[in-house]
Amino acid sequence: MSTPLPGEPRDHMNALLRVLLPFARDAIGEHGGFFPVGISMAPDGEVEVVDLPTIEPATSADAVLAEIRSGLRARAERREVLAVGVASGVRLHTPEDEGFPLGIRVELEHRDADPITCVIPYRETEVGYEYGEAIAFVGERRTWV
Repeated sequence: MSTPLPGEPRDHMNALLRVLLPFARDAIGEHGGFFPVGISMAPDGEVEVVDLPTIEPATSADAVLAEIRSGLRARAERREVLAVGVASGVRLHTPEDEGFPLGIRVELEHRDADPITCVIPYRETEVGYEYGEAIAFVGERRTWV
């Protein structure tokens, strides 16, 4: 029997957030956006990126999200994961000329805790990208249903 990973569920989800946010920000800075990405934390604490088949140029972000979530659910059913995180780009409901029209959505789930979703608004400026304050709220359980 394996030793439980130390820390609380929030610690585990925060560890995933600290991986996903820099990835998303780097991709936005380099490419202006990013395809959804998922990561998982095994019961021993190992973090790994969700493997996806080759993504064709015409593949939609929604199709990639569905594939990521399906893979994470399968791993959860086999008890291979303790926590998961999925980052994706979203459009926010603000006028383009006001506020932050874009956001990074990070959905975090833990086997033993309520899910949390964070949204970090951003906008393109003349010198790069500017980020707003993060908003966190109770998320939707998608992996452990």
